Amino acid sequence: MIETVLSADRRPCRRKAAVLISAILLCSLLGAQSLETTLYLPDSLVGTTSPNCLAWDSIDNTVYVGGHYGARVIAFNAATGARLAVIPVGEGTRALCWNRINNRVYVANTFDSTVTVIDCATNTVLQTILCGDGPQALCWNPIRNKVYVANRNSDNVTVISCITNTVVATVAVGDLPVALAYNSVNDRVYCVAQTDDSVYVINGSTNNLDARIAAGDYPYDICYNPTNNRLYVPAFNDDTL
Repeated sequence: MIETVLSADRRPCRRKAAVLISAILLCSLLGAQSLETTLYLPDSLVGTTSPNCLAWDSIDNTVYVGGHYGARVIAFNAATGARLAVIPVGEGTRALCWNRINNRVYVANTFDSTVTVIDCATNTVLQTILCGDGPQALCWNPIRNKVYVANRNSDNVTVISCITNTVVATVAVGDLPVALAYNSVNDRVYCVAQTDDSVYVINGSTNNLDARIAAGDYPYDICYNPTNNRLYVPAFNDDTL
């Protein structure tokens, strides 16, 4: 009789223990996703305000942050959070992209209509390149070692050779180009034109326009899925993807 009582008492204890262990594991998982630190960008002299773009240099494990105001890009050590450099760029930084072949960061300065080239080894400016009006987005083609710049106000895409850091082509696209994606399978760059409700396809080899694809009403962004060789485009005004 005593053994029966003890056996019956153990079952709820086991259930309680299982619930407790599950709760501990859940808390551990949630804790692993918690905020680690916050880095303040402006300082007493100069800094970036209204931060809006990032790039990571995996060679040096450095994060670059650009902002709408301040005409600076700030480099942080990704391991420690220490500020490594404050790099002068153009006005109205809107996008950053990292070139792993040459270990450089390209900076789109929308108010200046320029692209600044940063040497990540030294965190210094190598060159400033004049592009179209109001550069809005960047992407890098590693096969051709080119950077593409979507110029919102001049309705074109500037193609920059990363070997010489010079403009090698300007490709006309639709109204308000605002986003870019590179397709590594087909060696194509896709450019979203907002008020044109279209995606334009640029040939990575020839720099020519290959096609125009109808998108939803006011397409807003684009991303590429290399597993299925597909692109995804959200349309702001008609709630579609």
